[in-house]
Amino acid sequence: MSTLFSLLVQVCGLSHREAAEMLKVRHDTVKSWSSGRNRTPDTVLEELVALAARIEKAATEALAQIETAAVQHGVPAEIELGIASDDAEAQSIGWPCVGAQSACLALVVARGMKRGYRFRVTPRGATVATAAATDAHERGRFGG
Repeated sequence: MSTLFSLLVQVCGLSHREAAEMLKVRHDTVKSWSSGRNRTPDTVLEELVALAARIEKAATEALAQIETAAVQHGVPAEIELGIASDDAEAQSIGWPCVGAQSACLALVVARGMKRGYRFRVTPRGATVATAAATDAHERGRFGG
């Protein structure tokens, strides 16, 4: 059975562990909300809705930046997307966990591929391009 909680957790790309850590509750609590055994507090649902909106906004902004760069510099053969290696790294760039960042990147890839872009996902900082993107983000040039 799907519940509002489980659907929102899925759209946000969260595992049960990540949801429990982000929401600061026990893993058993997340399992009971997911199964519908216990009612999910409205504040929890609102927090997940806010994260889903943030994922959507960041993906839209990232794709807009990709399209702007493609107009200015031509469409690259491949676009490199850097993914955090763990939750601590994801948190250092403003995401609650790797799952949420992954959900955002998945939207970018799905929408970008429909527009003809090709992508490659690599660990953040693994190449010159991801290191440069990390530096730019940390200077506040990129959202999310």
